[in-house]
Formats: sequence, C-alpha cells, structure tokens
Amino acid sequence: MDAIRYAKGPVVYLYDLKNRKTKKKELLWGDWLRIGKEINSQWFEVKWGRETFAIKKKDFQEERLLEMIFLDVGQGDGCILTTPKIGAKEKIMIIDAGLGDNMKGYLDYRFRDFKKKFGFHAAIVTHPDSDHYQGFQKIFDNQQISFEHVYHNGLLERTGPRLKLLGTVEKGFLTDIRATKTSARNLYAQATVRGRKWYPKLLWTALKSDRFKDVSMLSTQHGKKESGHTWMPGFAPSDQTDFTIEVLGPVVEKAPNGKKGLRTFGSSLTAKAMNVGKTKNGHSVLLRLAYHDFSVLFGGDLNTPAEHFLMRHYGNDGQAPTTITDTKAMIERASAHFAVDLMKSCHHGSSDVSDEFLEATHPTAFVVSSGDEESHVHPRPDLLGLLGKKGRGRRPLVLCTELLRSTREKEDASLRGKLNTLVDKIDKEQDMQKKKDLEAARKKILDELFKRNVGVYGAINLRTDGHRAVVAFRKEQAKGVKRWFVYKLEKDGQGIFQVQGVKGH
Repeated sequence: MDAIRYAKGPVVYLYDLKNRKTKKKELLWGDWLRIGKEINSQWFEVKWGRETFAIKKKDFQEERLLEMIFLDVGQGDGCILTTPKIGAKEKIMIIDAGLGDNMKGYLDYRFRDFKKKFGFHAAIVTHPDSDHYQGFQKIFDNQQISFEHVYHNGLLERTGPRLKLLGTVEKGFLTDIRATKTSARNLYAQATVRGRKWYPKLLWTALKSDRFKDVSMLSTQHGKKESGHTWMPGFAPSDQTDFTIEVLGPVVEKAPNGKKGLRTFGSSLTAKAMNVGKTKNGHSVLLRLAYHDFSVLFGGDLNTPAEHFLMRHYGNDGQAPTTITDTKAMIERASAHFAVDLMKSCHHGSSDVSDEFLEATHPTAFVVSSGDEESHVHPRPDLLGLLGKKGRGRRPLVLCTELLRSTREKEDASLRGKLNTLVDKIDKEQDMQKKKDLEAARKKILDELFKRNVGVYGAINLRTDGHRAVVAFRKEQAKGVKRWFVYKLEKDGQGIFQVQGVKGH
C-alpha cells in the first residue's frame, strides 16, 4: 500500500524510473506524494498523477506543512488555507474569493469538480465589498459543497438609501450588527430587504441551506475569549497549541447610547460624516495566524482612518498620541498584536495606508492581491516604495499576483479558440456519446486554462513548518523542469525571520 509523504524543500525532483539521472518534475516543499516500493537504500518509487517516477529517500518527509495559496483571482482577494493536520483533522478555509469565477475554477481543478461531496471548514467573507465576496456565489450554489462556518463582519447590506446601506447610524456607530444566524435570517427573510443586491443574495444562499452549519459574525466580541485575546472558534491556544488564529478586527465597542456596535469612519482622518466605503472596508475581519514561530496577517481592505483607530485602540488606550515619543510608544505596544512575518497587504496595494500601521506590522514579506483591467491603479507605485521602506530586513519581499502573471492573453489565445470551436460542436451534435466526448474535451481545456492562469501563474504559495518558510511562484518561461522561483525565510541570530536565500533565478 502506498504511503502518503511530502516533498522536502525548498524544491526537490522526481526522476525517470529507469534512468535515475534524468529529472522529470520539480516539486515544492510540502507537495503531496504517494510513495511506493523501495528501489534500493537510496531510492523509492513515487506515483504522481497516473505516472510513476523515482525519488531520493532524502527528498521526502512525513511532516505536513501549513499551506496558503494566494490566488490570482483577478480583481480582489482570495486565499486557500490548509492546516497542517491530516485526515479528519484537516481543515481547509477560503478567505475571500474575489469578484469573478477564478476561485471556483481553481477549486474545480484542485478538487476535480466535486464529484463527491466536499466539506470546507470555513468561508471567511472579510467584508461586503464585491471583489472579496462575489466569487463565493457559484461556490455556495454548488450542491456538492458544504461549509461548517461562514464568517462575516456583522455589517449586512440592505436595500434603501445609501446611508442606510449598513443600517441605522446612531451617534457615530452602526448598532444594527447581525452576529448570529438567527438574527441574519430575520433580516434577510424579507425579500424587500435583500432586493437585487449581491451580498444579501450570497448570505441568503447560506442562511437558507442546511449545507451551511453556522453563519455568524467574527469580531473581537464574537469569537472565543481566552487570555485577553479573541480567537477564531477552534483555533485558540487551548484548542491546539501549534496553530492559532487570533481575531483583531472588527473591534466592537459600546456606543454612547449603550448599544454594542461598530464606529463609522469618514473619508479622511478629520471628516465626521460617515463614508460607507471607508466604514465597511475599515471593519474588515482581521486575522493573525501563527504556526509555531511563523505568523501571517490578513489585512482585508483597511484604510488610513481605520488603521489610526486600530493603533490607538491596541496601542494607546483609545487615545490619540500627542507627541512623537507617544507615537513611538503606541506603535511599539500595538506591534505586540500586529507584528508578523508575512502580511496580506491591505486593499490590493492602495496608497490609503498609514506609516504607523506598517511600522507595527513590520513583516519581512508582503503579498499584494491586485486585479487586471481595473481603474484603481493597484498596486500604487508609491505604496510599493513604502512597503519596501517599512518592511523588515535589507531586502523585504513585495509579491503581487498581477505582476507575477503577465502573459495571460498569449497563453490563452490558442486554447480559447479550441474552446469556442468545441462549444459550437457541442451545441450542434445530436449523438449523445459524441456529445459526451466533446464535453470531456471541453472540460480538459477549461482545466488547463485555470491551471495556467489561476493555479499556476500569479498564484503565490506559502509553505511553512513554523520554523522556516518558503514563498514561491511559478515561472512563466521555465527552463527544463526548473519551474519554481522560491524565496527562503529563515530565522537569523536573533530568532527573527529574514529572507535568507533565493532559488530558481
């Protein structure tokens, strides 16, 4: 019986079974393997897809890694997180899903169209911006898929005037937050409240189906309280000591009228009137993940007013600093909550960020998820310069999904032509068996399109055992089997993660 093992890193090779001097495939640290029989003391057979290769005994391990894939979803954010546990303890989460169908296409490719029912642990909708949630709709519609949890930030959009989009504003706070599945159902059960809006449609899909066990708010008040922190349920230190997920936002406060709510944010630091976009973005679900010594922050769509609030909340008892010395002390105290090794950059590379927040997070690597053919000019050139300036080490990493995949049109041209031809043939074909064969050919091309443009080029892979990490992406013009470009993150003499090497150039 084959044994499940994982590739060692940062990269290893599979060799021709008969001529073990010939490299056939390059694997990234943590890639899943089916190890077969022993060839000799140094070599084993390994099954990869439908083929059998040879692998060196020193090139695979038993330990599974924490894996994150920051997907090239086009406009928006989308990440697939797989915990290092195996078997029934494995948990797979989707943190945002972009605007279009790229996330669904990748999941179809990776999980083979869900021919059997597949259960995800959680869908985390960080906030109600369409380029973070709309890609979930077709995933939620798939009857083969279930989710144990759907988490949101408590601000449920509804029909009506713009300033009523997130509910009534009372003395600078939104107090009609919907924390439970029951309260959300009570609101969205009214078709007039849902209207034709995409966000209510998405959540209503989950609320009315038994394929979604829990639909609830995730915030500093809606999680597991332990040791002065709030944790995602199931991921507190007492639940599992090696992998934790802390919830840092949205921050629920007591409004002047005594109700619990989320404060409104203006269009600038001094503006008093609520800006709807700044408010729903500023209350993104903020997660800090830690696996042993390695940590990651998901920054949602934070903006300058929200970041200033968070710095004061976590670093200065809610008060604005009055001197440079006070500001430095505030940043240092806030860094106890926000400092990480890798950060999913806020708002797709928008320049609407604060120096103080970047100084508190101070990661050695940034991941920027930005789209194509959009009017936002993301990532902003000045923001890229600021990230390099505020990042840790002599050469901090700034990785951008859009910049790492630059030849989509070239890659797609011939395949899309074949796809269009097949679609025409399928529509005209009367013979059911031939129609079935054409559908299979169409599926193969779709797989290749998603593999090339979403799962391969532009996708940023993070693999870590908690003591070292690799951040990797696929090269578009690979030479031979050397397809991965890999940065190694390891601890320096002070125990701080730094970029310690690069492989693939």
